[in-house]
Amino acid sequence: MRSSLLTSVIIPLLACACVEYADQPNKSLDYKQLDVAFSATVPKGYALPEGSLFGVRGLCTRSGAENTDMAGVGIARFAFEQSSNLYLFKSDDANAMIAKKGDHNYKFYAFYPYDPGVTDLSAMPVNIPAVVNWSATNPPDLTMLIAASATVSSVIAPVPLKFEAVAQCTMTIKIPNTIVPVIKSIRVAPVNEAVFRGQLAWSGTYDLYKGKATKNSSSYSKSVTLNFGAGYTLPEGTSEFSFVMGAFSYPSGGLQVVITKGDGTTITKKMFEASKVFAEGSTNVYTLS
Repeated sequence: MRSSLLTSVIIPLLACACVEYADQPNKSLDYKQLDVAFSATVPKGYALPEGSLFGVRGLCTRSGAENTDMAGVGIARFAFEQSSNLYLFKSDDANAMIAKKGDHNYKFYAFYPYDPGVTDLSAMPVNIPAVVNWSATNPPDLTMLIAASATVSSVIAPVPLKFEAVAQCTMTIKIPNTIVPVIKSIRVAPVNEAVFRGQLAWSGTYDLYKGKATKNSSSYSKSVTLNFGAGYTLPEGTSEFSFVMGAFSYPSGGLQVVITKGDGTTITKKMFEASKVFAEGSTNVYTLS
């Protein structure tokens, strides 16, 4: 995972923890137990819809027992609260992350979006499809898996978590209806696919404990295609079409978009400059002209 800034947040009162915070976040407080909360950073431009839930697993050494489950439910559900910063709190009492006096060696593993079907953080499913069927009423899901881990010695202040995208980025193609009145497909691929060693689409798993993705080689694709069925009539002005791709470096020979119009003719354009890197978590925008 790539590095970004960790943000330490000091707040005077965190009701969720039922503890008053002193001016210094690392000042020792006398408590029997408290609810752990988190401060967080997410990739630039990453949107979190209201009501979004995070999954968090917390482990500690308690009464000599290592890797004790601090929530008692394996992976706890946490809700976010956005003010000037992003905070994560327990979604309800059943998902509280409890720290008791004497606990130590805290380790936290978190991800978004929360999925109750994910129970093994060493093999989280990742799927970046090579072909996406688009419709106005059901546009592609642009939610990228983001993950974070932290090892800390204190949980008095909110624990900082740095979320990063897992080997994914987004692409947005802007198309004026004066150029393409009706569209049937958008295909993004290297100009010379034969020499390209990356993957624009793939499926596999992600090990949150190790921060490592394992890709299924049979799923590799050097292109991503957005299909519009029999054709979609673009409204007046410029329309935006977005989808998720695997992160990759600019291909030797260039990257191109091929747009198939309603009448079956195509428009092929080279995209971006050779210095472009499609980094994890990045948002990439191309305007057809």
